[in-house]
Amino acid sequence: MKKIFFLITFCALACFAGDYWNAESGASAMKFLYLKSSPRMAALGGAGVASPQSASELSRNPLAMLASREAEFGLNQIIFAEDVEASFTSLYYALPYKHFAFSAGLEFLGYGDLEGRDEDGFLTGEYSSSAYALQLGVGFSPNMFKWAFTARLASQTIDDETAFGFLVDGGVSVLLNKYIAFGATITNAGYVTAYDSKHEVPPTALQSGITLQIPNVSIFDFALHADLYRRADSDMHFFSGLEIAYLKILVLRVGYAVRPDTEDGVSGGLGVCFGGISVDYAYEANPSLGGNHHLRLGLAF
Repeated sequence: MKKIFFLITFCALACFAGDYWNAESGASAMKFLYLKSSPRMAALGGAGVASPQSASELSRNPLAMLASREAEFGLNQIIFAEDVEASFTSLYYALPYKHFAFSAGLEFLGYGDLEGRDEDGFLTGEYSSSAYALQLGVGFSPNMFKWAFTARLASQTIDDETAFGFLVDGGVSVLLNKYIAFGATITNAGYVTAYDSKHEVPPTALQSGITLQIPNVSIFDFALHADLYRRADSDMHFFSGLEIAYLKILVLRVGYAVRPDTEDGVSGGLGVCFGGISVDYAYEANPSLGGNHHLRLGLAF
């Protein structure tokens, strides 16, 4: 009961976190660190923090390293809308050992040539930009209560200026019974060095959620997810999603994100698992820029 009380308290803090740290809207640096890096997260609209299904989610949810009983390696790729000249790739690896799990991840975001303009809007030239993050983590799952921790080094370069981030993630979850799971995470807490002599705000975020699982209904499994999300420079977001699994081979997903400070969005996707090989796809709608396509190839061994 103490663990459950601790988790519920943590979830409540996530709901009201905006009252305790605030930054101007959109002020956080290294925004690639809150892109939905895995197709499952994208398909569910960002929901599902309480019950990650594979290590592909570990760069945004440290609890994901505890999701697999076998060593797992894979690649995530985001194909952005036509108007966004950028490419995002992430690699992940998780190794379970008894009640522990160890993880590593690498992600890279590269942009095409960007136009530089002066204060009057006149073109001054072109410049390049890129960002990467390297992380290591450990998790522990002795019973129904789980915890995980990740340390991350991130870097972002725009033209000839570079900023570094020294960041940590943490997460806890509890499986109350075979139907209900609670989970909460804090991500990207830490310090970002000055960029162009200006103080930068890390994209620190709190997320808490609940998953209702309905297993073994004929040949289908159902899971409903509802999450609250609050970043240091955003309003409260609400994520919801539904998963339908057929014989644990084919999974259909749909999600909806309520984002008062930007735009609401719908998403959906599917996953296929055959033996130790898994493939996922998701489409994430963006009303302003068009949709992003998310792909994953994973291998468990």
